[in-house]
Amino acid sequence: ESAKPDASEGGTDFMDIRFKIRDDFDQKFKNNIIFYKIWVNKETQQYNANQINTLAKMAQLPDGAKFAGVEEFLNALVGKHLKVTVKNETSEYNGKTYENLNVKRLEKSDILAPKKASTEVTDDMLPF
Repeated sequence: ESAKPDASEGGTDFMDIRFKIRDDFDQKFKNNIIFYKIWVNKETQQYNANQINTLAKMAQLPDGAKFAGVEEFLNALVGKHLKVTVKNETSEYNGKTYENLNVKRLEKSDILAPKKASTEVTDDMLPF
């Protein structure tokens, strides 16, 4: 659905990726959004290469594709279809307990994107 670079209130960079559950066929939770974040490692100031490579492979980005930066990589993800497995989990932070929907697995989608209607206009379609 969308993907953009962002930062926490504390200044830690992350990739904010939002997966929309498809609505073009009947399934539970269609149209809902799954929030997925890939964080920069505070010590190395680098994103986790394994997470990035897995995401790119499962989104079926071209092998060996080069991107000018994080934003260009994230733009390439928008509109791609993936199979996302999630799990509700409980976490604790600063003495508070939270319920989180966490992405546990990314896979290539075996369902093709819906075909869009053609908007091509030919000369024989014009009234003049």
